[in-house]
Amino acid sequence: MKRIISIFLFVVIASFSSFAQDLSNPQATVGTHLDNLQADNYHPEISALSIHPSVTDEEQRIELAIHLKQILDGKGIYIYTHQITKDANFTDTISNENIYILNPLEPRIYLEKIDNKWYYAKKTIEQTDKMFKEVFPFGMKTFSSLLPVKIRNKEFLGLYAWQWFSLFLLIVIGLMAYAITHRLVEYLLHYVIVHKKLLVLEKEDYLDKLAKSFSWIVLFFSFSKIIPSIQLPPLILQYIVKSINILLTFLFAILIIRLFNIAMSYLKRQVEKTESKLDDQLLPIVHKLFRIIVIIIAISIALQQLNVNLAAILAGLSIGGLALALASQDSVKNFIGTVTILLDHPFEIGDYILLGSIEGTVEEVGMRATRLRTPAQSVAYIPNGDLSNQIIDNFGLRIYRRWKWTMGVEYGTSPKVLEEFALRSKDIINQNSWVAADKTIVHLNGLGASSIDLLVMVYLDVPSYDDELASKHKILLQLIELAEEMNVSFAFPTQTLHLKQ
Repeated sequence: MKRIISIFLFVVIASFSSFAQDLSNPQATVGTHLDNLQADNYHPEISALSIHPSVTDEEQRIELAIHLKQILDGKGIYIYTHQITKDANFTDTISNENIYILNPLEPRIYLEKIDNKWYYAKKTIEQTDKMFKEVFPFGMKTFSSLLPVKIRNKEFLGLYAWQWFSLFLLIVIGLMAYAITHRLVEYLLHYVIVHKKLLVLEKEDYLDKLAKSFSWIVLFFSFSKIIPSIQLPPLILQYIVKSINILLTFLFAILIIRLFNIAMSYLKRQVEKTESKLDDQLLPIVHKLFRIIVIIIAISIALQQLNVNLAAILAGLSIGGLALALASQDSVKNFIGTVTILLDHPFEIGDYILLGSIEGTVEEVGMRATRLRTPAQSVAYIPNGDLSNQIIDNFGLRIYRRWKWTMGVEYGTSPKVLEEFALRSKDIINQNSWVAADKTIVHLNGLGASSIDLLVMVYLDVPSYDDELASKHKILLQLIELAEEMNVSFAFPTQTLHLKQ
């Protein structure tokens, strides 16, 4: 009976070993490696069979197998073996070779096929020691030795006491380091930029926000380097590492945007010194475009951290490209309109323009619309696609501002007085330095229903609408004073009734 039981156990163990040592395909090799390093199934000598055959020393093979698993765990890469291909002849589509990359987040760890068996590649083995030091810069036992031997291995809620203590210590020291780093970086930035008058910032809180972003990056980057050494369970560590990496991605994006904001403050000061206003139009657009690009890159990196297949998403977008094109044709039209405006340069920031029934001062040319400040001080947004197809009357490009009006005097004014009044009016107008004297016209132009009409045409050389109004105000006062001096009366609509008796 004992002999029968012994034979049965031998057969079971042999069959189990045959399954555990299967290297016929990528899934089997990874299973042989990882399944035999679990706490309830610890057979490192079997796991070491997955190491490249160029390593002949058994102890070195075992160490490499353990280190590879620790690297994967430390990076938060949890391998789901059932998702790995069983194709014994699997070919990588990029390299067209019989290799299989376990996870795109760490392309240095991959398998290769040798003599109908799959092993961890020779290049992977050569870089294992380097990767191990990257993941565990403080070693594996630094934190486990922080507590006395008697209590360090006591378990609570799935973690050892030394792990809970290490997490608590990491958070406390991390927050203290954040506060110190924030103050130090803010002081250095303030000293270099403000005290040394390197540049004048558009907003006072730019430096504080920049210091905060930098400090948060230092904090979470330190966490990402230290947490693997605490040796948390792989499934938990996977989510922690991914969360930290995604946070770091967006924190870097925020830091880049805030650095660009400071650069924009400097560029705006330089732009104000130039005569051309084209750069005034380009800066806001470049600023917005840069932010959009940075955000898109950050989102794509974050999706990669979540193992989202961007190629599949792009393929899906290409399938729905027609629908997207139809839905976004107005946006494309507006973007093309923006490019057209910037290239043709029909107006500049600060120009007063007329577009059909809408008129106002150009305040901003955005990527989608142009913003006008109307005379009523309201804001009008005109899509750039429509704007590029309209007739634009740009008052800002005028060499002179023409002022044409009729000045009516009373019937009964003698021709001699009218002639003198017209000549003196023209002389008074031309005495102003901002009047184009060679273009001024003051002539009799008609006999109205209740007045003798003089046509007045003045060309004003003034930069803005406010200056135009001030010039008109001054000229009108001068003409009123002249009329009083010459006893010339301005006419107004009157009617004379003749009654027959």
